[in-house]
Amino acid sequence: METIKTVDDFINWRENQTVNIGFIPTLGALHRGHLSLIQSSKAQCDLTVVSIFLNPTQFAPSEDLNSYPNTLEQDVLHLKKLEVDILFLPTVEEMYQRASDVSVPTTPLFTKLEGKSRPHFFHGVTTIVAKLFNVIQPTHTFFGEKDAQQLYIIQQMIKDMNYAIELIPCVTIRDENGLALSSRNQYLAKEDQLKASIIYIGLMHIKDALERGQKNPIILKQSFETILHQTCEIKIDYISIATVATLDEVVEIPNETILISTAVFLNNVRLIDNFIYSSSTT
Repeated sequence: METIKTVDDFINWRENQTVNIGFIPTLGALHRGHLSLIQSSKAQCDLTVVSIFLNPTQFAPSEDLNSYPNTLEQDVLHLKKLEVDILFLPTVEEMYQRASDVSVPTTPLFTKLEGKSRPHFFHGVTTIVAKLFNVIQPTHTFFGEKDAQQLYIIQQMIKDMNYAIELIPCVTIRDENGLALSSRNQYLAKEDQLKASIIYIGLMHIKDALERGQKNPIILKQSFETILHQTCEIKIDYISIATVATLDEVVEIPNETILISTAVFLNNVRLIDNFIYSSSTT
């Protein structure tokens, strides 16, 4: 594996490549979810590039930029074991002073769900992903379904900015108790990670109710809240039942694909999870 740290050096490398290139952008603190994205890229593309860049513009002043897990040495070992071709490891100066500026069109999706709780977030995400796309020039990019709203927004950005990039969604990777893997799980003690599995239990309770024919979103949300309130350390930021196309909340379960998603705090650690549901599949 080759490590490239500057935009100019990467562009020089990229100019000599004519094959398919898969790209996975990360903040570091890699876990099995990230590794599954890399494995998907390895299976579908000739070359795989992974970036590790802790992007400051997607963190609000009150959030955990300064304490975000830094496991670079372990991350590099994971990438070498998977035989990643290139690790792109730029500095903030490289990405925000040397990489070309971009202007990413916003969409109403920016202001829903995560965007409502974290208004800065998707502006920071789309800016840095667009900058990385401009440098990496991948043919394919791989994003996890755990961050469903982010995935939809990047899909829209690719379309709006006419990138010749195919986005490949990858399934959420979970631990044995159902907890969706996240770098922020490292903030939690083992017993708290076990408690956090109730998030998945609550979501599956909604899924079971949907499959039994429950069509009232209010009742479905209340059932989720009842289950999660069994764990007093958990505070619900939101529980959403929304159309995939617009992320608008539904007033009755429609005959189309919907996203059931949630964000919760467990001992001040923010965790998200979701699942997709379509009545046509039942």
